[in-house]
Amino acid sequence: MILKRFLMILSPDYFRKSFPENLRISGRGKLTSDNFLSGDKLFRSFKKTDLDSEKHLKPETIKFPDVSCNWSKFSKPCDIWFRDKGSAKDGCYSFSVEDSRFNKTATPVHDPIFENDPIYIENYSHTELRVLPEGKDFLFEPDKGRKINSKSKKLEYRMHIREVCKIEIKAW
Repeated sequence: MILKRFLMILSPDYFRKSFPENLRISGRGKLTSDNFLSGDKLFRSFKKTDLDSEKHLKPETIKFPDVSCNWSKFSKPCDIWFRDKGSAKDGCYSFSVEDSRFNKTATPVHDPIFENDPIYIENYSHTELRVLPEGKDFLFEPDKGRKINSKSKKLEYRMHIREVCKIEIKAW
């Protein structure tokens, strides 16, 4: 993996040639929320500066809502490098679908990216954590842009993700 990182940093051509097949759309359609399993992982990138002195994620660096993740059903941790503004210096943390649904605050929605960029072609595994409306269950697919009006509820959610996440790849 270290060699792969090194080659990605030095050679944009290597990056283009090594784009993972599992991220390509390849005629696959969007999946509904009932396809998520509680134990599936959601992968999210982070920078070294997103960590505090004890190597924990700083709560303010955990974006929420509309958090962009890769779904483990179609992705590996290192696939976070193949996103817009991705870097081989980025680290990756994960948390489970079950943990993403903490306190019925949010739920993952499969949201494949269809792009025609020469490098970042597409991302079938792309998923967003979206805010659940009051009284809706996890099979409901909320629209993008729903806000949380409570700062304490937002902080509680971020702190939960901070506590349960697992560092899959260290950031450089």
